[in-house]
Amino acid sequence: MSPYTATATAARLAPAPELARSSQLERVVRFESARWLPSLLSDLRSLETSGRNIAGVGDLRVAQATADNVRRLLTVAAETALRESLSEPVLSPFSGGGVAVTWTLGNRELSFTVYPGHQDFVFARTDDNDNTVEDGTLPLNQSNQLSNLITAFLNR
Repeated sequence: MSPYTATATAARLAPAPELARSSQLERVVRFESARWLPSLLSDLRSLETSGRNIAGVGDLRVAQATADNVRRLLTVAAETALRESLSEPVLSPFSGGGVAVTWTLGNRELSFTVYPGHQDFVFARTDDNDNTVEDGTLPLNQSNQLSNLITAFLNR
């Protein structure tokens, strides 16, 4: 038999392993539910790609994982905005790569802080007199509790 002669061999293919699904991709929100969402996501992307370390101020670069967690928060907020009237929040990067997301309504405030390397949101909700009504941490996977917290802020 010549080395150039083709032989019939059965190729055995192992089944492809299941690809892990990212929970951040499971939820889809129409931007019409929160008109502020596209511009805020663009701002967040700018912080992620062009943040810088400013001497005397700090490192304002936002890591991709931190930005992903902020996107999760904004997705839940946009869903809540569909049912309630939720205004545009303010994004505030801070030294060390974290981001604070803050909503105000009159004198009330709801803020979430996302720290690099953490798998939760730190939150604080204040009343009209700037007294803390509720604060604590919420794990990233607690979308219902997060939505309830935003709704409670909107409804006093």
